[in-house]
Amino acid sequence: MYSLLLYSCVKLELSINLEVKLMSLHVSLKQKQQLALTLTPSLRQSISILQFSSAELNEYIQDQIQSNPALQLDASPSNDRESNRSNTSAAADTYDRMVSEESLTENLKHQISLLSISSDVRAVLYYLIGSLDDKGYLILDRLHAATSLRIKREELDDAIAILQTLDPPGIGARDLHECLLLQIKSADSLAYKIVDEHLGLLAEKEYEILSTLLSVELSDIYEAELQIKSLNPYPALNFHTKPTHYIAADVILRQTDSGISIIVNQAHLPVVKLDPSFSAMLHNDPSNEVKRYAKESIYAASQLIKGLAQRQQTLYNITKEILAFQPDFFKEGTTCLKSMTLKDIANAAQVHESTVSRATSNKYLQTPRGLFAFKQLFSKGVSSTKTDAFHSVHQIKEKMKELLENERKSSPLSDQKITALLQKHSIAISRRTVAKYRMELGFEDSRIRKEKGKHQRNNS
Repeated sequence: MYSLLLYSCVKLELSINLEVKLMSLHVSLKQKQQLALTLTPSLRQSISILQFSSAELNEYIQDQIQSNPALQLDASPSNDRESNRSNTSAAADTYDRMVSEESLTENLKHQISLLSISSDVRAVLYYLIGSLDDKGYLILDRLHAATSLRIKREELDDAIAILQTLDPPGIGARDLHECLLLQIKSADSLAYKIVDEHLGLLAEKEYEILSTLLSVELSDIYEAELQIKSLNPYPALNFHTKPTHYIAADVILRQTDSGISIIVNQAHLPVVKLDPSFSAMLHNDPSNEVKRYAKESIYAASQLIKGLAQRQQTLYNITKEILAFQPDFFKEGTTCLKSMTLKDIANAAQVHESTVSRATSNKYLQTPRGLFAFKQLFSKGVSSTKTDAFHSVHQIKEKMKELLENERKSSPLSDQKITALLQKHSIAISRRTVAKYRMELGFEDSRIRKEKGKHQRNNS
């Protein structure tokens, strides 16, 4: 009786819950207002054109010419573009010289041609040259290579040993460890022993532990470290194993009698215009389908031309504001580079920060002081202790470099001392930041600098 009553209650509860759920499920139509930004195809294209580097934009324009019959190349460049070409001629000459330099493969084959070896060994060496990576390391499976060449592994090892005697020193090594040992050569030297057995300790700057393990003076460890640091970890980097990437300035600043003029460099970009013969299709062909296709093509071509003009004007405007913000930099160099953010230039040019970011991304500025990436000119900086001004990272590093280069070798400046000296120059900076900048400048800790200075004085 009790079970029957319980079953009835549960059934009743399930029925009530089902009715409640069904009542809560209903379909209705409601109106809702909301604001949303939708990027049109032409706006997307303008954003992409602005963000493209010179090489990317060149490729993009060529693709558009191929795919859109309403576009054609303008075979008669303006005088401005002709003058721009003269500005890039020197850079182009440099580029031509760079790509014509001897490659690593050519260099090694020339050395092999001077060796008194059999044609079979020479063939194996050519195979090994083809197995070198961009760093000059030998990347191959010995068993697979010996099988492919139909030689014994001992013969392959002999060929590898010959390859490793060639210039540059360290070529043909299987890893960094072997590369360094090949350059040291003398197995009895302290530097060889450190690289062979204790390279990890040296990397961690455990000088005292190394001194104890090898039973030598600290000064000997420092001297061996200097020798190891002089070695080349990547022997092939001085050779052009890949095509050199040519950097063309997107904007050129030219010094004139009236000041600095701004030229947005278009010399490396193809000039496009509407094809007048294609436009005639709108009037000559009665087919609605042809007319619609022609209208769409002409509209796309017009938007591309408009986007290129907007890119040129935006680059000009942003460069103009950077020039106004950094007048001392363009006169004196990086030591006078002030703190400058994307927001600073965006406010001055009356555009959004993202526009400045896109316009300066992967782009270069040719100035009387040299070639600079736009991004090099932006830095947040460090606040001043006396004014509301900011000191750029470049300025702080230059000041630190000056202090470190002029310090007394017998009493090098500690990071804390450098921090105090910078604060006397109204630069609010922490000791941790000073240590970071010091390492980026290539200066070691004051304790190490003191030991090396002491060693140099003793030797002299």
